[in-house]
Amino acid sequence: MRFATPVGVFEIDSVPSQPQVAHCHGFFVHRHLRGHGMAHRLKTQQMGTLFRLGYDFATCTVCASNAAQKKVLARAGWRSLASFVSSKTGEPVELWGFAVREERCSEGSAP
Repeated sequence: MRFATPVGVFEIDSVPSQPQVAHCHGFFVHRHLRGHGMAHRLKTQQMGTLFRLGYDFATCTVCASNAAQKKVLARAGWRSLASFVSSKTGEPVELWGFAVREERCSEGSAP
């Protein structure tokens, strides 16, 4: 499911046969708002949505070269679980994960 906000967009889908695990993708902040901490706020909103939807765990992938996105993930409490080279792009990709808990999903600073 796609969630659009004035700041940007994110998507959350259940992993097939694992309905308590979400895969997060399509995360982006509108270009004109980048560099102002909005990705951190949008990530907090995404994590609150994960909690409200009742997920236990979430995953996402990120290009290994995307330092900005990895900084957002790390600051939000996500951790890198594995890495691989994409056969589609030839680029290194990282799989990140997050145990969804109420205290880590506060939306106090959501956009």
